Amino acid sequence: MGVLLCGALMLAAGCGKKTSSGSTAPEAETDESSLTVTTVTAAETTAVTTTAATVQTTTAAADPDKGFPDVMSAAEHFYKAYVEHDADAVYAMFDRSEMEGYYKNAEAELDGASPKEVFRRAAVIRAIIASMDNIGEIMDYYADTGNDKWTYSLKEEDLKEITEEELNDFNKSMGTSYTKAMHCPYMFYKDETNNASFTGNSSAFLERGGKWYLSFSTAMGTDLINFIELE
Repeated sequence: MGVLLCGALMLAAGCGKKTSSGSTAPEAETDESSLTVTTVTAAETTAVTTTAATVQTTTAAADPDKGFPDVMSAAEHFYKAYVEHDADAVYAMFDRSEMEGYYKNAEAELDGASPKEVFRRAAVIRAIIASMDNIGEIMDYYADTGNDKWTYSLKEEDLKEITEEELNDFNKSMGTSYTKAMHCPYMFYKDETNNASFTGNSSAFLERGGKWYLSFSTAMGTDLINFIELE
């Protein structure tokens, strides 16, 4: 089957790992296809958030019918879920209306297979787990021991606003009505034990009705499609 490509929110490029000092680190022996970035217009803000991996996992805020009150809350929840290996929390962040649009656009490239079957919840959850395992292998590469504590580092200025033209094109292609979109081209996973860090997986978020959701099509296009069984 052909590789499924996503549209308006996607301009993927390679992303190298760095140490905490900013120098290029040796390549980890992992598949780094999930570590991608995109370039979009920047939004200027200043707040800084660092969340420890030891914080107890919570998934109550990740409700696909309710969304998140602001984009930073959504982004923090997403990367916290990755640190804590909580695939269910990530899946719950997707918005059903975008998923339906993605299924419709994907159908022509699936050689007769049903998109709702190919991208059923169990299959997507497995892909998210595989993506998290991929990040976990890179963490293991940088860690001194198996007990190192990992966090993520995310600042508001790391979130870039998608242009109105790009968003309009996306809505047209998906049959959706999102009013705003933000993209996180890169962020850092940090080892609190030895201060090592590496650039992590990109993400995008969509606003509808004053609530924010994780973009399903962007997650698929930058990472998860690599772990979906298309044949």
